[in-house]
Amino acid sequence: MRILIKALGLIILGACLGLYLQSGELRSTREAVTALQPGPIDIGFSQSMSRHHQQAITMAQRLLDGRPTGLAPMARAIAYSQLLELGQMRGWLLLWNQPLNSPANIATSAPAGTPNNSMDWMLFSDKPLTEELAQYLAACRSSPDGMPGLASQQQLDQLRTLEAAARDRLFLELMLAHHEGGIPMARLAASAASLPAVRRLAGQMVYEQSREIQQIQSILAAYKTQTGQ
Repeated sequence: MRILIKALGLIILGACLGLYLQSGELRSTREAVTALQPGPIDIGFSQSMSRHHQQAITMAQRLLDGRPTGLAPMARAIAYSQLLELGQMRGWLLLWNQPLNSPANIATSAPAGTPNNSMDWMLFSDKPLTEELAQYLAACRSSPDGMPGLASQQQLDQLRTLEAAARDRLFLELMLAHHEGGIPMARLAASAASLPAVRRLAGQMVYEQSREIQQIQSILAAYKTQTGQ
């Protein structure tokens, strides 16, 4: 009888210990899930940079239309890296149950080219608003596309109609403005996003696009030396 009582006691003790450990595991899991919840910067950056990447991919694809160009390796590298990053950001947005586009970028009854405030997610940083960031946000609000550096439809169409060196040069100029317009939001997300994965990706973009800006500037400088323009 004593043996049976001891056995039952051990079973009850084990069950209680198991429940305690389970509750601890559930609590840890809940805390981990909560810690992985995105903040407004994570969401806003993923939405805005997705839109930004889409245009860079479009420009690269228009240059890679089969006509000869010495910029094909650069265009392919840009398209490849930004397609991967675009997929990653869209995957996050789906995981977070967030729209792929910022509400201000979803088609509405507003006329085309109406300025919007879709970049105001950048104001959620805990860091003080710098003059550089204030100027960037002002440029976003005054831009017909909601962010500076995006090419117009007319410029995108010119990538199809121009030929040879004129087309290559336009591609470089558009991509230079495009990268310069995207780096400020990537730099902010790299330091102020809530999730480490978002900070890492944004930091990677700053590095890659800064390097590509240097390459583009070097090629454009060589063009100017050759043509005098």
